[in-house]
Amino acid sequence: MDSFMTWEDCYVGIEGSVLRIGNSRIERSWSFACGRPVNVSVLDKQRGKEWLRENSNAALFDVPWLPAGSRLTVVSANTSVDDDCGVGRSHLRTDVNMLFGGMSRFVRLTVRVYPAAAFIRHELTSLPEDVIAVQGGFAIPVGSPDSFGGVGLPPVLQLDDNHKQHSSGNNDYCDRLDLQELHCRWETVSFRDRTDVNNNLVSRESGLLYKNEKRGLRGSILLLSSSLRSSGLLVIKESATPTGHVQDRGMDLHFEGICLSVVGTGFDADTLAQQEEVTSYGVTVGVYDGNELSGYELIHQYHRCLREFHAERDSFVMSNTWGDRSRDGRVGEQFLLAELHAASRLGIDVVQIDDGWQKGVTTNSVNAKTAGGRWSDYYNGGGDFWTVHPERFPRGLAPVTELAKQLRIKLGLWYSPDSENDFANWEKDIETLLWLHREHGVCMFKMDGVHIRSKLGESRFVRILRRVVQETGGQVDFNLDTTSQKRLGYLGKTQYGNLFLENRYTDWKNYYPHWTLRNFWMLSPFVPASKLQMEFLNVNRNKDLYADDPLAPAACGQVYSYAVTAFANPLAWMELTGLDAAQTAALSAVIQAIKPYHKDILAGHVLPIGDEPTGTGWTGLQSLQGDDSGYLLVIRELNPSSTRMLKLWGLGSCEALRLTEIARMDSKDRVITPQSHEEASSKLLQPDSRGEFSFTRPSPFSFAVYRYAASR
Repeated sequence: MDSFMTWEDCYVGIEGSVLRIGNSRIERSWSFACGRPVNVSVLDKQRGKEWLRENSNAALFDVPWLPAGSRLTVVSANTSVDDDCGVGRSHLRTDVNMLFGGMSRFVRLTVRVYPAAAFIRHELTSLPEDVIAVQGGFAIPVGSPDSFGGVGLPPVLQLDDNHKQHSSGNNDYCDRLDLQELHCRWETVSFRDRTDVNNNLVSRESGLLYKNEKRGLRGSILLLSSSLRSSGLLVIKESATPTGHVQDRGMDLHFEGICLSVVGTGFDADTLAQQEEVTSYGVTVGVYDGNELSGYELIHQYHRCLREFHAERDSFVMSNTWGDRSRDGRVGEQFLLAELHAASRLGIDVVQIDDGWQKGVTTNSVNAKTAGGRWSDYYNGGGDFWTVHPERFPRGLAPVTELAKQLRIKLGLWYSPDSENDFANWEKDIETLLWLHREHGVCMFKMDGVHIRSKLGESRFVRILRRVVQETGGQVDFNLDTTSQKRLGYLGKTQYGNLFLENRYTDWKNYYPHWTLRNFWMLSPFVPASKLQMEFLNVNRNKDLYADDPLAPAACGQVYSYAVTAFANPLAWMELTGLDAAQTAALSAVIQAIKPYHKDILAGHVLPIGDEPTGTGWTGLQSLQGDDSGYLLVIRELNPSSTRMLKLWGLGSCEALRLTEIARMDSKDRVITPQSHEEASSKLLQPDSRGEFSFTRPSPFSFAVYRYAASR
């Protein structure tokens, strides 16, 4: 090779006009000979499988503001080892800086490959004119002008004359894969956020490839599996959900025959006018053996590379008082001191003060009408919006922070970065967040009120997250609210925090424990449990609103409402001081029983088992710690049967399964826990002929948490 650089098992190489990037599992290659980067190869090195058609001419990307026929005049590349401000796993990063004829603005292609990981990521960045992108590194030769032509067009479909082929006209995509194998099954996974108005968060669609089919699909994830051999291709569009897309193209993926495009960069012509770096939606391409579990494992590996799991940061139980609908009406020093004492009795790790701690008034305040509440433009009118409320906290936050330290509870705050004018005040928000951390020891901020209207706005918002994480050495983390407006979604640069998934209230009768469980259950194959905050409420509030509803929160019980969140990061969405003595005792018992195992549960790979939760089935979750051990949460909903056969993940050749009980509930709010690990009860289960195991729960709305070990 003309140039070759390695780090661990990762490498970057130049062969003539071809750029090769890979590791021991996967390699991608692009040719620059035709004046644009063209996808040449996606190679599964473990299975010796090439996914792209020989002589593929599919351009890697196209953007609306790139003139038709424009070709590269300068291409250079720089390689470094990066860890994304300490959040991600160390990896080899390559920046390919490209200048197209007739343009003064560079486009940067950033490619990331991780040691022993079977995927490669890339994204595009539009650079301001005053950035000199050609600095050191190595040059990549580009072809002569007469070699350019036809790049980026999908293959012509073979149709009768009455169906003349028309150009797709799609000039906004961030990857195009000209596949070579026809006999494949595809499955797409599409997500919704804005959970205030959406409660069906995951949709799937599937089909077979067809040479003459043009099909646009919604989906952030595509799993393609060969029908003839053990091989699969994973494609992830790193973007917001369709409800949060900027410059939405009406689809995320497009098949033209067996040519696949990942549609929508998020860029528009206004991007050129910005004198800042603006980054496109990204793409990840990975390879696996085509098996369902292997596909989920690859998605899990992807997430763990973007955000390495750290138990002290990523395993917690949090409380937030907003769920009882007092809003900011009770927020103040004495109330928060009482909440901290209640949190300590329950075993809560983080107490989060929601909207109301600050002097400024938002539209959600009980005083919004009289005080002129805002939902952005916070720095207009004096600049003291984010100072501590002088009447509610006459001694500042010091008494609250001091008690939190004494009780060994971390303190979180609600915060709303200023979305006005595409986050024009992003630098002020960084200063405010850093001040709150340094002055008051705040370690976790709930980022709410975010409204992303453009790629410039998104880039600035992400800059806030990155800079605060970087300047605090990772001591600050974020709860990224997904409940409303246009936000990052599940896969759009969310690695700098976890996801505050939903607001539900018994006051409005939109909270049911099985709805919360279902959202978690359906998201878990695609979003790690450690990234999800799942809420449980005070089930004794507003009983009368549910009347005789058999699935009402009060019918399920307080412990059950917690249990369905136990394999995520539970959020006590309530005023803890509003719980009665029986609720407090029962919650404390179940939290303290599971807490010693919580870090291990979230460190594993959590996947759904049993039925999709409807309130009337048998369901649960499994945390895989390896091939032979893990944890189980087995739940009997309002179901008449006391026994159910369940299929578990990864135990195909298991001869027996030993279960060690951690906690269980046989009847409403009566928690049963072993007195010690040595006294923990255990039992041995034998699989049936289908590899399923029999579980028993004595009553509806009961559950058990087990640690399991398999023998083979």
